Amino acid sequence: MNLAISARAADLLHGAIDTAAEKGGWVRPIRFTVDQLRALGSVRAWHPGLYRSMAACTSGVCLEFSTDATRVAVEVRVDAVPKGAQAVLDDAARHEGGPTPPFDGVSADVDGRHLPLMTPDENDLVEFALDDPDAAPEPGLVRIPLPGMGEPHRVRVWLPCLSSCAVREVRADGTYLEPVPERGQLLVLGDSIAQGFVSCDPGRSWTARLAAHLDLDLLNQGVGGQVFQPGSLAGLSEVARPEAIVVELGENYRYEPCQASRVGREILAYLYEVSEAWPEVPTWVLTPLPHAEELYPTHPRSCAGEVDALIETAVRRHPQMRLVDGAALLDAEALPELLADGSDHPGPEGQRMLAERLSFVVDATAVRPEQRRTLALAIARRAGEGALPVVEALRRGLGEVLLADKGAVVLGLPGGETLAWATGRATLRRALTCLGSRGVVCLCGDRRTARDAARAVGGSPRPCHLVTWRGEAPKIDATRDVRPLTTAYAGVILEHYAHPEYLAPGELEELLEAGAFLGGFEDGRIVGFVGEHPDGSMGMLEVFEGSRRKGWGSTLAAAKLAQTIARGDTPWAAVWPDNEASLSLERSMGFEVAPAEGLWYIS
Repeated sequence: MNLAISARAADLLHGAIDTAAEKGGWVRPIRFTVDQLRALGSVRAWHPGLYRSMAACTSGVCLEFSTDATRVAVEVRVDAVPKGAQAVLDDAARHEGGPTPPFDGVSADVDGRHLPLMTPDENDLVEFALDDPDAAPEPGLVRIPLPGMGEPHRVRVWLPCLSSCAVREVRADGTYLEPVPERGQLLVLGDSIAQGFVSCDPGRSWTARLAAHLDLDLLNQGVGGQVFQPGSLAGLSEVARPEAIVVELGENYRYEPCQASRVGREILAYLYEVSEAWPEVPTWVLTPLPHAEELYPTHPRSCAGEVDALIETAVRRHPQMRLVDGAALLDAEALPELLADGSDHPGPEGQRMLAERLSFVVDATAVRPEQRRTLALAIARRAGEGALPVVEALRRGLGEVLLADKGAVVLGLPGGETLAWATGRATLRRALTCLGSRGVVCLCGDRRTARDAARAVGGSPRPCHLVTWRGEAPKIDATRDVRPLTTAYAGVILEHYAHPEYLAPGELEELLEAGAFLGGFEDGRIVGFVGEHPDGSMGMLEVFEGSRRKGWGSTLAAAKLAQTIARGDTPWAAVWPDNEASLSLERSMGFEVAPAEGLWYIS
């Protein structure tokens, strides 16, 4: 078929910052500014030679155009795979059950329909048939329209992830071939996982999928082997105007000796540079993804175990940044199937899972935290009395709102606990899977929802009574010595609390510093205490042996009620059905005790 019309490939590029002209009309797409390339090759870089070769690759770059053609041919001259990428591909080739070659090439999307990976022929041509074969009148029937009578198509041709390349012309058999205007940008800053190792198709990488989900152009600045490198964004803010940013860095610290103090400074400085360049752009920062230790064990002098916390500390400084739990983006138990090389790099199925879960997280956390809290509070209030724990946590400003959806509200609390209300079981399952929930889940919902949540987190649901106080604060015996406890009493509380295993490291000290504990004293000696959990519920009521049956239980509970009511909050507690002593005390004091069928703890 005669490919009579043509266009310069350089005029159709998306995802490239610049181009470099070569002989014969060929052009080489460039993803980085001159200053960035200088920084990546400088002595400050961990592996400058590797970074230079990875930066030359065309990951995320595509040609996009509209046409009425039935076939197009693209001139693409692909260079050899750099050594750094080839080593990973060699691992993938050896990995039992991993993908089979080719591991990279050129692919296309036509009207949202993805065409399989191809490699250029001996004439540096890749040719695509644009018409959908499923739309043919009969199987195998080829449509040959007259010039100007073809169906309009929107075409996006993805260039290789793991190689550099040059492009020259796009030829077609239709009557027009026109550039598609640029959309807003998704800027991805990352390492080899962002660059596309080992997606096996540049158009099916998680970055390309996420950009398509957001309807944004992709500017992929993934560089194999990269870490948080301050200075490596030089000049980018002058040419990039992203509407969303994803930062995926940190995995490579595990391969080499590194000090947490230095890495922490690098992370702080790098994310400050991101924030300074784009202060209003929503930015999602991932903690490292799951990996397998067998092939490349973490270096014994690496600070990799501290990187999650260092990233979290740095992210909290910037209101436009959202922390993403990288561990939740891939199923840890399925890593042999998800990691193409048996080590770190997601294969095709891992890329799909990563993209789907990250897309959910981005959608859930797109608006600012204060807007999510306002929306979540309105939803939870409409749910009625059964959602009181969630309403109170939201109203008091506790935790971080991870999801505010008409079917589910999810909060992340200090210490890893998750507090949720839900009627939408599928939404809740997806939220607990994608947003990360490695601690206890406190759920306001029915039994079926609790069972679904338990399956999502791999736990067991246990029902609780929701105990609430309505009305005025009770009178407190003025002769009793009740006072706030300081951190000096942490050891005493741990010694006498019936369930110290419920407390996360550092949680008790934070609660004491916040004034959440009251102690009862006789002759200057502590005889009991009552506290408050991170979710805002009253609890941890303990009266020491020798001081029981003297009214201290009701005194401490009344004092905690008064403290809670005085600050404008509604007191509530969660009580196990077999805790007859607590239930008896609370009923005798006038608490409302709901049946144990709407509040669940899942662990």
